[in-house]
Amino acid sequence: MKIDFPEATQHNPTQCLALAIDQFKIKETLDFLNERYPKEGYKHFWKLDYENYFFYNNLELASTINKLIKECMSTSITKDALADLTLQELLVRIIQSQTVKAINSHQLIDSNNPIAIVVEYIRQNIQNAISLKELSDKACMSTTSFYRYFKRELGMSPIEFILNEKIKFAKNLLNNPRINISEVSYATGFEDANYFIRVFKKYEGVTPKQYQLMNVNG
Repeated sequence: MKIDFPEATQHNPTQCLALAIDQFKIKETLDFLNERYPKEGYKHFWKLDYENYFFYNNLELASTINKLIKECMSTSITKDALADLTLQELLVRIIQSQTVKAINSHQLIDSNNPIAIVVEYIRQNIQNAISLKELSDKACMSTTSFYRYFKRELGMSPIEFILNEKIKFAKNLLNNPRINISEVSYATGFEDANYFIRVFKKYEGVTPKQYQLMNVNG
């Protein structure tokens, strides 16, 4: 196991938690998910990619792990039941994070997978405003069913995913020191440059201009 904490130093140490999950518990949880909450589509199942255990932490994953630790340390009579439910949630979060990683690394290319179809459409139309109706039509689902399906698969809403893709696209544009922020805003489908700046800062912690200057100076 290789774990990298690039921000950690001798004067600013960090902690590492290793969590081992019994293989039987994993199989039991996957069987439960496939039986009670089957995925749409032929041969689409809840499953872990055992070759892919490198994924970035996110708020949902961290929150679930913290909740699991809290339940395991509890003295409540319901401790085991709540820990089991939280472990199921953790496995779902891990599967979702693996799906996101496959998308980001362009490994999800199944032309029969609604998510792959929708993601390709989003990326080809990243410079436009994209509606939920457009995406649900591409997936051949009702808007409500598509929203639930998308969020279940990736752990985020379609709108959140679109914004993530737009910010990634904007960051690539900002590698050019001569491009101005209004151009980037327009190129990523934001009609309001101020709104674009607010969204960018929310996702990246800095304004587009600060990001551009940091990138140039770096």
